Amino acid sequence: MLEHPLPWTKMRQVYRLLGLVRRHGAEAVDDACRRALDAEVIDVGLIERMLTRGAGAQLPLIPKPSPTASRFVRAATDFTVRRPS
Repeated sequence: MLEHPLPWTKMRQVYRLLGLVRRHGAEAVDDACRRALDAEVIDVGLIERMLTRGAGAQLPLIPKPSPTASRFVRAATDFTVRRPS
């Protein structure tokens, strides 16, 4: 958050985040921040709402999609170059 060209403009958000740590604990705030970053959202208001509504305990982290076979996958032998002998 402080890697901004003008970091002093973000100090209110930093102090608000520190207040959330005092109220809810470092582990809960860290978990909520991780979930917000997984969704590519940097908003202290959203993190506060997640903590007050208890969404951190209810929602799992976004799972990584499992690799599945594609519909149009061909075997490697289909791409071999046949050279005349």
